[in-house]
Amino acid sequence: MIRPGEEETRRRPTRNGTAVDWLVAENPGPLTLDGTRCYVVGEERVVVVDPGPHTAGQLDALRRLVDGRTVEVICLTHAHLDHAGAASDAARAFGAPVAASPETLSRCSLHGIQLTDGERLPVAEGRDSLVALATPGHSADHTAYLLEGSRALFTGDLVLGTGSSAVLHPDGSVAACLASLSRLRSLRPGTLYPGHGPPVADGTERLALYREHRLARHAQVVAAARSGGRSIAELRRLVYGDLNPELASAADASIRAHLVYMRETGETVPPIEDAASGCHGPVEA
Repeated sequence: MIRPGEEETRRRPTRNGTAVDWLVAENPGPLTLDGTRCYVVGEERVVVVDPGPHTAGQLDALRRLVDGRTVEVICLTHAHLDHAGAASDAARAFGAPVAASPETLSRCSLHGIQLTDGERLPVAEGRDSLVALATPGHSADHTAYLLEGSRALFTGDLVLGTGSSAVLHPDGSVAACLASLSRLRSLRPGTLYPGHGPPVADGTERLALYREHRLARHAQVVAAARSGGRSIAELRRLVYGDLNPELASAADASIRAHLVYMRETGETVPPIEDAASGCHGPVEA
């Protein structure tokens, strides 16, 4: 791991020998953990996955991580600025195109390679490929990347290295999240390289645990709504208890997403007051 200002570059070969290097951006916080993970995949000709935030020192840190190698393409998992904020600067610095889902490119106001689900990008001088996988849930535009030779998986914000990831209503969807987790688990990946937190050695197991956690969280929201919680704030207290105030807005967004999923699965959703919108009644998708 390198942080901006450090000079050491460490390379960690995957099982088939394709190198995966990374740095941790200087943007730690309750939602970003120790900071955004930015990856470089390959040997002499490389792919960057998530160049990170547009912060002082980030581009210089990426240059040190790339270490004079040729950047073929800069891939984005989604449009959130802690992952994609440095995309334009990195594209200019390395003379490389940005590649992402059409929705991510549109949200970032970027021109680039529009990746379709299942599209392959060659890495390691053509000996391996990164496969773009549409994985909505955390956000509607989310893409994960599978390194085929080693089954390593770059999960963005769908799965983190520690803790759980938020499903951010209205952009995120519990139904889509569950489907994406099941899809990735069916691929039986090896190591997960998340957007935040350390790598996860047993990717298949972590994906199963994430799906179980999301279903358990849904059961908690359903129970809280049935027990008489009639506002987003009340539901948050019932589900999360005492919560770091900096996490409250993400928790509220997740609760809204679960209320939508209740309706989608045929559950009766009672009238819920939502102070953020000034609305009463079931939260709409």
